[in-house]
Amino acid sequence: MWNFKSECLKQNSPFMINKLTDFTNKSFKRYTNPNDLLFREKNILFGYNGRGKTSFAVGLKGEFLKDNSKKENNIRYFNKEEYITKTLLLKDSEDKLNGVIANFGEKDVEIEGRIKELEKDIVPETYLQSIQSEIGRIRRETRREIDTIHDRRKGKAHIQKKSSTETIERVIELYNNDYADAHKIENDDATLLGICGDDTIENRINQINSLSPLALTRITISTIDEIKVIFTERFGDDLVIPEYEIVQWIDAGMKVHREGDKCKFCGGKFDYLEIQSKIKQYKENKKHKAIEKMKSFNDQLQKIKCEIQAIAKVSKTYLSIMGNLIEEDFQKIIGIENALDIVVAPLQNKIDNIENVVNFDFEKLQSIFESIDTSVSNIHSKKDEQLKELYSKLNNLKILVKGAIGLEIKNSKTISDKLKEARNKEADRKAKHDGNKTKMLEIQDLKQQKSPTKDFAIFISQIFQDINISLTVSLDNDNHNYIIKSLYEDVPLSIKDISEGEKNLLALLFFYYELFFDNQQREIKTEVELIIVDDPISSMDDSNKFYIMGLMKNLLNLSNIQVFILTHSWDDFSNLSYGRKKNINFATFEIRKNNGCSELVRLNNYEKPYKYLFKEVFEFSNKLDNQIGSKCEVYHYPNVIRRVFEEWYSFKMGSTLNLTSSQQDHLIELFKISGSEKQKLGMLLNVCNTLSHNVNTTRNPQEIHQSAKFLMNLIKKHDKMHFDSMKQ
Repeated sequence: MWNFKSECLKQNSPFMINKLTDFTNKSFKRYTNPNDLLFREKNILFGYNGRGKTSFAVGLKGEFLKDNSKKENNIRYFNKEEYITKTLLLKDSEDKLNGVIANFGEKDVEIEGRIKELEKDIVPETYLQSIQSEIGRIRRETRREIDTIHDRRKGKAHIQKKSSTETIERVIELYNNDYADAHKIENDDATLLGICGDDTIENRINQINSLSPLALTRITISTIDEIKVIFTERFGDDLVIPEYEIVQWIDAGMKVHREGDKCKFCGGKFDYLEIQSKIKQYKENKKHKAIEKMKSFNDQLQKIKCEIQAIAKVSKTYLSIMGNLIEEDFQKIIGIENALDIVVAPLQNKIDNIENVVNFDFEKLQSIFESIDTSVSNIHSKKDEQLKELYSKLNNLKILVKGAIGLEIKNSKTISDKLKEARNKEADRKAKHDGNKTKMLEIQDLKQQKSPTKDFAIFISQIFQDINISLTVSLDNDNHNYIIKSLYEDVPLSIKDISEGEKNLLALLFFYYELFFDNQQREIKTEVELIIVDDPISSMDDSNKFYIMGLMKNLLNLSNIQVFILTHSWDDFSNLSYGRKKNINFATFEIRKNNGCSELVRLNNYEKPYKYLFKEVFEFSNKLDNQIGSKCEVYHYPNVIRRVFEEWYSFKMGSTLNLTSSQQDHLIELFKISGSEKQKLGMLLNVCNTLSHNVNTTRNPQEIHQSAKFLMNLIKKHDKMHFDSMKQ
């Protein structure tokens, strides 16, 4: 079915970046998004530190600016360190911040009047959305008409519809290509329109493919040569041995006895070692070995006879499906059975009395084998020829049927009229949208003429108070830029005087609220077309993290602005993407490294953080030593391993676990760990306790890898059900 939501996205986002193209920066090497991995209006990306998130953000900016009509001021990019040094801080200053223009104060009457006139002329967004809804309805109806023609003309033939993710224009283009291909076979349109699909040829192919291959046992040349020697060799009376079957029976009985046992059959005493010695002597005797080989040879011949009988049974099925062209070959195979009986008859005589001189027609046997091989080969060849011819016919039929579908779609007035109507409405909507943008740019210019930097300082200071941050932002002596002060002391602070969390929060607040004209965050600045936020939530306490998370969700709810939010925290990724999996405007990705090169993969947010982390450790533990990568690629795993161990222990044992070396004896006793496993436990605790907080360069990736393996084996051993459910 055609994806209307996907079509709407393309219409609503004229400036959207769909992909990176041939992008190279650090770990990204000439990277281009696959066509099934395109960006959307809102994009949330997860990637551990060191995977290439910052390089990816650079790539987004570069891709956007490839369009010569785009400028740097159309982009808002947040990276904590870069934003503070390049945007937030005044040049050559550690204690002054750039002033931000915002329309929070009194407005000039004349300018305000002009702004109101322009605002009246702006077409409401709801009206533009209603036009878009109508366009979507028309396009859905057009796709349904196309699919109706497809289903009617293909009949029972297995011909797939065009992908539901393609636009109507692309679908029609693909059907036109089908028509062009068919025109090479049949150039008369009237004849082509008379062709409809059916499954007759496919059914015939399936019938032939259902025929099981004819299998016959092959006797090796070396086996036949050994039998020839037996028939020419004379056997004297050097040793009198019991019959072959008796020797085999006694040998089988010896296997259930031991030295000193009484006979398990009669209860009497017997000399175990003496009988064992005689049996060995009998089995090594030339006569015995010769009889054993002839019996084996006879068994193989009897198996071939049974296989010939099996071929006779399936011959009717073969003939009913493939016709009489193979009847002669089947008759030859079936007729050979009697000839085989005649040739094999002397063999049993020789087995019964190996000293008898018996003639065996080996040349006749070889002739029988060659005749069977020739007939079977002929049958298989004719089967392959029929299949080749049928597949060729089926391919031509599909080309013609798809061409007939394409021709009817090409000739359909209903489809062409609907497509024309949709395009007219799209042009009308674009004209109104562009008109709105022109008016909003004029409004922006008018507002900037009246926007004092003081209003923004007052607003940010109030936000600090609301979230219990003891900082305030004041104007400097020139009334253009800002200084930071403590709420309790009238002393200017430099950016170095505040904590990492406060610094990050300050930068994010400036970044976020600078996007808007007003203090209600209803009017985003018109020049903003692309927003990129790199790791917004770090070094913050829970209350501030919750507040910033709310701001990030607000960004994801903005209309007609493309947004990319990148995070190294799975918790934050899950929080941001929660409830959005059915929203066509949203896409979620992960930045991974493969052989040292960064790439994107589609990422669903259905998994809980613990399950995701568990699967990551499980997959890492299953890698070979030469696949685990460099220190840079694996340095985040100690923290992941620690979290998985602590959470599993918590719900398994009902208590918390502080992973330090002092816990080793407790864990050894609890999980009954012994031998070399104790050393592995010690390594795991060291990795969790030390490397999860600070990567020690004296430790190599193999120790982290071995610790992951040990943890997975520990959980598998003591909680198999949990292990199996989490690794899926």
